[in-house]
Amino acid sequence: MVGKLFEENVERIWSFLVNDKVSSIGIYGMGGVGKTTLTKHIHYRLIETQESVFWVTMSREFTVTMLQDKIADVIKLDLSDECNEDKRAARLHEALLSLNEKFVLILDDLWEGVSLEKMGDPLRVDGCQLIITTRSLNVCRQMNCQEIIEVETLDTDEAWELFGEIHGRQTTLNPQVREIAKSMVAMCDGLPLSIITLAGSMRGETVIHAWRDAMEELRESVMGGNDDMDDKVFKIIKYNIDRLDPMLRLCFLCCSLYPQDHKIPRSELIKNFILEEFVDGRTSMKSQFEKGHSILDKLVSLRLLESTRVVDERDSVKMHDLVRTVALKITEGKTKVIGGHCVLKEIPNEELWSTDLETISLMHNDVNEIPIGVSPNCPNLSTLLLQRNLHLRSIADSFFSQMRSLRTLNLSETDIEVLPDSLSNLERLKALILENCASLVYVPYLGKMKELTQLDLSHTSIMEVPRGMEKLVNLKFLSMKNAYNKLEIFPTGLLPNLEKLQCLHIPYEVVAPIEDIECLQQLEEVHSVSYCIEVGNEHLGDEEEDDYADSVECLGYTTVVFFKTDFSDEEMIIILPNGIGFVKFYECEGLSNCFSDGFEIPSSLHTLEIKKCGKIECILKNDRHSVALEHVTLANLPDFMGVIHKQNIEAAFVGPPRLSSLKSLWISECNKMKKLGLPASELPNLETLSIKKCSDIEEIIEDAEEGGNIPTISLPKLKWLELYKLPRLRSICNTTMVCDSIHMISLSSCLLLKKVPLYFPRDDDVINDGLIYSAPTTLKGIELGEDEEKWWESLEWDHPSHKNLVQPLVTFESSSQVFY
Repeated sequence: MVGKLFEENVERIWSFLVNDKVSSIGIYGMGGVGKTTLTKHIHYRLIETQESVFWVTMSREFTVTMLQDKIADVIKLDLSDECNEDKRAARLHEALLSLNEKFVLILDDLWEGVSLEKMGDPLRVDGCQLIITTRSLNVCRQMNCQEIIEVETLDTDEAWELFGEIHGRQTTLNPQVREIAKSMVAMCDGLPLSIITLAGSMRGETVIHAWRDAMEELRESVMGGNDDMDDKVFKIIKYNIDRLDPMLRLCFLCCSLYPQDHKIPRSELIKNFILEEFVDGRTSMKSQFEKGHSILDKLVSLRLLESTRVVDERDSVKMHDLVRTVALKITEGKTKVIGGHCVLKEIPNEELWSTDLETISLMHNDVNEIPIGVSPNCPNLSTLLLQRNLHLRSIADSFFSQMRSLRTLNLSETDIEVLPDSLSNLERLKALILENCASLVYVPYLGKMKELTQLDLSHTSIMEVPRGMEKLVNLKFLSMKNAYNKLEIFPTGLLPNLEKLQCLHIPYEVVAPIEDIECLQQLEEVHSVSYCIEVGNEHLGDEEEDDYADSVECLGYTTVVFFKTDFSDEEMIIILPNGIGFVKFYECEGLSNCFSDGFEIPSSLHTLEIKKCGKIECILKNDRHSVALEHVTLANLPDFMGVIHKQNIEAAFVGPPRLSSLKSLWISECNKMKKLGLPASELPNLETLSIKKCSDIEEIIEDAEEGGNIPTISLPKLKWLELYKLPRLRSICNTTMVCDSIHMISLSSCLLLKKVPLYFPRDDDVINDGLIYSAPTTLKGIELGEDEEKWWESLEWDHPSHKNLVQPLVTFESSSQVFY
């Protein structure tokens, strides 16, 4: 955020916090004005001073019980065994007293006043200060806030500065476009959220005709109606949504089905996009997922979604509550989102299930049962989302009888034991998602669901494959992995009927005929199939072992998992065929000291995981040709000593790099490793480097000379560096490290480390005592462990100014300091 008033508010709030006589602060202002952003700045500043701070995000539908649960979560208190509100409040109060330290409790987005006693009476705990944010001045007064601050809209200059910050300062607008842009910004009346979404929607646009057209559309959108600011911001956000490409708009609206402030896993959203055919035209599952990520990246860049992580933007996303409100208004009538955050205790009355309804989301609630006689008349309902109703145990047979158009049914993470037989009649169903239904033992006949493309029965307790599965000829995704060891046999002759299958997950323990798997020509990913991943497995006869390599060659899938496989037989020949993209070894025995000695690495292999395997000391020897590996994960390898064989590491500095494609390297619990075994010259494309819990490692990146004669080394693509619990680490590298793309550095429990050898760009101007330096421009943050401020202060720097340049980016992380 920008602006003098913003900085003044930050300082004013800070002055209240350092004043022990101020125990409660209220921050209010209209939706989208920047209350949460302001409070986050305070939150980060509190962390820097090592204050304990607990952040709780509220929602419009909050209840006292929900608020108690959220506070209990952040202070690590379990209240699941207590239902009485007063007793829960008493336990909260005791837990807050037991903290024995000064702390700040932040309640973000409070919609109405709430009894402090029900919250555990935090203000009766010595050292507690309370901050609330709300849209209403009355709520501040109801909460008896001692100090109240109004967050106001931006002035003209501040609004234009914010627009430029989001739209891109590197983009030079010609004078005519600049005037149009200023007129459009003026229509936002200084409201940050409106300006941010507008700037995002116009990013990259340079043609003046497009700007003129956009301005006319915006003017038409905001004209009419009343002059209420809430109405105007609604219209501006809707305008930006309506400008989206039709398919992108549908994907965006799909994101509004989740509860307010919910962090939505990208993979879950992309599966929804695929089901709804929003990424139609892509034949392979991999290309569909890439398209899905591209869609989400676009929505984040347009500022309609927020990425929940600074570095890894492929983790999850969330939607601003005001943007979500607009999205739900757009779909009103055909879509209902009810409850969330465990607000809903009973299935809604049938009158709420209109005949026009197409989508209903009841996810993340506390519905216990759908009783006999409940039968909503929803002939057009296509999507029903009931996931994460953790106590939902039974569904009446009548419930699905009038939902014949249902396409997606998600019951994952419920306590359902037996699915009703009426489920069998959902002939248009495309996705049946029952993941993590641990109590589930019975699934009715599925043979009528000829259009089903996704069936997820992973982590259930079913003992046999559901009847009728052989008729699911359009099935593309089937997961039955880790079914609590209840499923023992996969029927012979079933898989050949599923000829469109692209992804197959079944338990490691389950026997499936390899000849059946050979028939699946479109298969891209296989997890855990005993026959095709465990050479030498007791299930295979000698003749079958001889035919293994030929069988794998013809499968055409891209993922192979070796689970508890013994490779000690010297006569065993393992060939990883071209086309294999991902190989995982887990708890395997008899592997070669050098991985590449035992396996010819195909050019198609991009991802390698090796976990809990003995004997392996390295991945490559120096005489090996280059490999195309992009992602490598190595975990719990007791004999591992370095990526490249230690006797050849010096020669590794000569000639072309063998790992020039490597993008991410994750190493943990490899306790013999003293050095990474990789010079920087091997890592021109490395983006992520994470090393954790390696007790003996002393140095990360090596240079050509032990004496460190090279002035700098370069890791040009490195974005994220994470070093955790490395008690003997003394050096990241013994020279300066140029990282032109670095976003985040995370260091924790590396107390012998003396220096962070980052390169700091410098200007040519010389002032009093030397050169003018600047922090790496891409660096967004430095995360340090809790209670490591003294260690941070002791670090050595090449120039006294370097530490001061990065100090504003430093945060001290702890398990209790969590956003909700």
